[in-house]
Amino acid sequence: MNDLERLLSDLKKIDPKVRKQATQALWVRWYQECGEAAERKLYEGIRFMDANDLKRAGNVFLNLTDEYPEFTEAHNKLATVLYLDGHYEEAIGECMIVLEKAPHHFGAWNGMGMCLFHLRRLNEAIFSFEKALEIQPYAQDNRHYIGLCRGKLN
Repeated sequence: MNDLERLLSDLKKIDPKVRKQATQALWVRWYQECGEAAERKLYEGIRFMDANDLKRAGNVFLNLTDEYPEFTEAHNKLATVLYLDGHYEEAIGECMIVLEKAPHHFGAWNGMGMCLFHLRRLNEAIFSFEKALEIQPYAQDNRHYIGLCRGKLN
């Protein structure tokens, strides 16, 4: 079993400490996948996002995706900014780029589910949240949104 497989397996363990460590290790792996310079730029965009400066954050992430098109986390953060700015269709497109390269990216599955939920594409949202749950079965947010979607469908 390689390191990625072990981390993904640990997400399914009963022990919450093991799950938390695996989750954190996966985020670190995603942040660092294109080297230190790319990671520094990613954090710059995150600081703008945390300051609610979505325009500047979006520009940083867009530049990162241009400079490092294989940087899945740059696409994921761009999707987050697009989601926060209400551009759900574009955010879904970025999530799909992430998932093509990293089908185990539970954050992208969840993010796509959130976009689909806001677009009232509820069956597709349920599918996305269920895919996130397959990877991270103890993530209660996904269960919550599946319930909300099903409630709106009934």
